[in-house]
Amino acid sequence: MVRRLTRLVGVLTAILAAIAVTPSRAADKVAPTTVRIGVIGILAEAGLYVAAERGYFTEEGLNVEFLKDMVGADAFPGLATGQIDGVGGSFGPELANAVLRGVRIKLVAGLNSYIPGWDAGALTIRKELIDNGRVKDWKDLKGLKIGITAPLPNMTDFFASRYLAQGGLTFSDVEFVTVPFPNMISALKTGGIDAAHTSEPMTTLAVDNKIAVKWRPVSTYAPPGLTVAILQFGPSLLDKAPDVGERFVTAYLRGARYYDEALARPDGKAEIAPILMKYTPLKDRSIYDRISFSYAPPDGEISVTGLEAMSTYYATHNGPNAGDVSKLVDDRFQKAALKRLGLYKKSGG
Repeated sequence: MVRRLTRLVGVLTAILAAIAVTPSRAADKVAPTTVRIGVIGILAEAGLYVAAERGYFTEEGLNVEFLKDMVGADAFPGLATGQIDGVGGSFGPELANAVLRGVRIKLVAGLNSYIPGWDAGALTIRKELIDNGRVKDWKDLKGLKIGITAPLPNMTDFFASRYLAQGGLTFSDVEFVTVPFPNMISALKTGGIDAAHTSEPMTTLAVDNKIAVKWRPVSTYAPPGLTVAILQFGPSLLDKAPDVGERFVTAYLRGARYYDEALARPDGKAEIAPILMKYTPLKDRSIYDRISFSYAPPDGEISVTGLEAMSTYYATHNGPNAGDVSKLVDDRFQKAALKRLGLYKKSGG
């Protein structure tokens, strides 16, 4: 009898121990860490959206909330206070100004880089000027009306300085017309402008409607490997929960790698398009068969050389001086992710 009671006590003890452990494990599963990321909702953020749809963030114990249009100057106050944890976006004067004001922001991983074969941006020329032979070479840009956005300086006039230089031209050789970026195609259609740097899907829509010609890919005039969209973290991930930041970047890089490799397959667009249709305004499935897709750097690399070129341009064209831009980059999250994932190796390579 005593032996039976002893065995029963042992069994009950084991059951109680198991019960005591189970709630915490269950809590871990049902209460992942929430990470709030400001996004624009564009193709350049594809790696983030693929990571979400593939479940990579969930596997890292993260519940990621994408906050639409919470980027740039609109996002920096929220980053500073911890209301949002990170943002996607480009390197521009507004970022430099925020850093100079003391806002703690770091660039942690590349979201989109311009490389040959993945030219999601282009210098787009009004079709009439191509058809009548007015524009054949870089030097023929002289005298044209060039669309740029305001306020200056920004990426559109930075790119203008680059493609005009290809023909030995300067700003004094053209007429600049200020146009909101979403209205560039309309301005090309009406003849309000003759040329502009555009991005997908705008470029393809302009070509489809015989408004303009995708004249030169952005990789022919941007700094080599320019990181045009960058994941940026604020204090909540930089200082308070860097382990969460590491898990986020790990999941993101898995998404970036899957995205790049999927598009290398014949059936890849059919898999990626529905994801981008969910997270971006581009809902027409057929357009995905014609656009040039953004490149998601599979190791999250950021081209500091490209950032330096932009920073120098901004500082010499009445913009803020960001100083040593390499100090804006915090690569510990990328390094931690690569320690787990390894450097990217192309499938089959």
